[in-house]
Amino acid sequence: MFKGNRGYNSYRIRYIREIIIVAAIILMISFAVHALSALAQSKETVQMKKSGVPLLLNSELVEADKAELSLTLWFEDREIPESIRATRPIPEWTWIYKESQMNSEKVSATLTGQHLVNKSEESNLFAWYTTMVPQIEKAGGRIYLDERIPQTIDIAAYLSHINAIPKQWLLLGTMISTAAHQDKIDTSVLAGQDQINIQLLSRGKSSEGQSVLAIPALLEEF
Repeated sequence: MFKGNRGYNSYRIRYIREIIIVAAIILMISFAVHALSALAQSKETVQMKKSGVPLLLNSELVEADKAELSLTLWFEDREIPESIRATRPIPEWTWIYKESQMNSEKVSATLTGQHLVNKSEESNLFAWYTTMVPQIEKAGGRIYLDERIPQTIDIAAYLSHINAIPKQWLLLGTMISTAAHQDKIDTSVLAGQDQINIQLLSRGKSSEGQSVLAIPALLEEF
């Protein structure tokens, strides 16, 4: 009788152990899947942070769903590295090459391109911009971004939204212009005695008008 009980108890112990082992394996697998998912999300978050601050369309401060975005790559030397000339911010992007005589010995070169973009394309293009800034500056060049939308924007709200510090302001008629600095943008220029990397101009009444965001500074007239 006791032997039978001992055999039954041994069977129950083995059965419970097997259940515990299976449960532990399931928990380990579940934990591993969760950890990998968290890691993937973390990498995605880091990648989003690398892309810098939201531009106009993704700022949630404008109603426009399209923006005209242009890029200008300027090199003091006409010899632009082929690795840079061959890059494309988005698949259908086209570069226009131009040379300018600086003096009797030096010829500068620019690559310019523009495209009408939506929110998704804007994000991808700005991520490309932030990735290329150090590469282009290391090669002796500079890259300028210019984004324009057909409506006005609350400049103070935008600067607050991206944590940018205003350095210079100008009010001229219905146009407001500001130059600011944002710590996450890895390029800048000197405007007088101020180091800036953002210029934002808006003109018009109510929401009807035009706005332009330039990084690090405005090259074309507005």
